[in-house]
Amino acid sequence: MKKYLIVLTAGLLAFGAVALAQGPFENHPRLMKARELTIQAINQLGAAEAPTKAEFGGHRDRAEQLLRDAIKEMRAAAEFANTHKSK
Repeated sequence: MKKYLIVLTAGLLAFGAVALAQGPFENHPRLMKARELTIQAINQLGAAEAPTKAEFGGHRDRAEQLLRDAIKEMRAAAEFANTHKSK
């Protein structure tokens, strides 16, 4: 029963996070798709575990940070577009 509640809570939190994250992307489906693919890339990098961290020389971590920065830029682009609509 406890496991069920944990899974249910995690699912609801994830659903809420996705709904909130789509806010500025709502009118920009291509930016939203790019964001989703970037998140998938971050997840793949996280799964790419080397036997020792030194095998990637910090490059995996740097790539992940650059992808996180890209997501911030996508959000900024969507927010800018939402506030500067042409008439």
